[in-house]
Amino acid sequence: MRMSVPVTFISALLTISVAAYFLSRNTLEQMVGQMIMTGFHGNGADIFPKDFEAISDQVRRGQIGGVILFDVETSGNIQNLKQVRKMTKKLASLAPNKLLIAVDQEGGHVQRLKPAHGFIAYPSAAGLADGTPADTYSVAYDMGMGLADLGINVNFAPVLDVNVNPESPAIGAHGRSFSDNPDTVFAYADAFAHGLSDAGLAYSFKHFPGHGSAGTDSHLGLTDVTETYQGYELEPWQKSVSNMHPNGTVMVAHIINRNIDDVPASLSAKHIQMLRDMGFDGVIFSDDMDMGAISREYGLENAVKMAINAGNDILIFGNNLIFSRTRGRDINAMITDMVRRGEIPESRIRESYRRIMRLKRNMGHRKPKGGM
Repeated sequence: MRMSVPVTFISALLTISVAAYFLSRNTLEQMVGQMIMTGFHGNGADIFPKDFEAISDQVRRGQIGGVILFDVETSGNIQNLKQVRKMTKKLASLAPNKLLIAVDQEGGHVQRLKPAHGFIAYPSAAGLADGTPADTYSVAYDMGMGLADLGINVNFAPVLDVNVNPESPAIGAHGRSFSDNPDTVFAYADAFAHGLSDAGLAYSFKHFPGHGSAGTDSHLGLTDVTETYQGYELEPWQKSVSNMHPNGTVMVAHIINRNIDDVPASLSAKHIQMLRDMGFDGVIFSDDMDMGAISREYGLENAVKMAINAGNDILIFGNNLIFSRTRGRDINAMITDMVRRGEIPESRIRESYRRIMRLKRNMGHRKPKGGM
């Protein structure tokens, strides 16, 4: 006996199938969005208003999970305290879940919140090392509270690089390392991280596995430390990873050490596995994917695929050296397409999504100012 299936039943099945497809599609895009942090142009008001409208739309749609702020001279983001506070509040209010709002505020040479615009001046790592770790904790706590008041919840600091080469154009020459002694580096970096963490911020040890011996600057091009890297540069990392706060993260460098792998650490599964083997299961950030060491050598799409497959959880696109108003949206589409083509396993996306959402849950829990 032949049975007929009601048209309404078939229609219902098709509706469910289509809904399931779009749910799956949206879920993938949302998970991928959490893995993207991008810079943008605009101040939330009168500077580059169309660009700010574009980043606001990407945040609202969940196409990105984080933004990184740069000074007014670079991107127009940071003019004064009131403006930054208003801008970050607006962006955070648009996000489907907690938005990572990040800045590089190490102190010294690297501080996006500049005294010229009314912000507090902080000493460099080298300057902090003239005091005690307890002093460093206090400075970092105060810094973290100030950043939190501005709506910033991630600080890409402290630097865990050992000052192997005092003339290193990216690190030593600017006083960004605490010391040439790995134990001293650990003590001060740990105090700095502790201060930021107690203020409720996520922090990021950088630049794994160590940028301190480099003779060139990875912002500009390929940086090879094969002949200069010292084994003791790993010591602060080994100690720090076993002493991480729940809101601690790591940023991986764009340096090449051919004794380990023939590609930059940020694109290298071998380097990132080293971190995991040390016991670190937190969020790993790439350094800025727009930097010359990556963008000029590997091409955007290839570099993005390599970085995710290597194990990075969040890719940073400063969006200054190479600017696009729709950068986050375009990167999201690129990654989701690669997942659908099987070039990136969906399990790799889910793994990072789990870590990122855990980090977001762990952020924002302030403690009273303590001591070391």
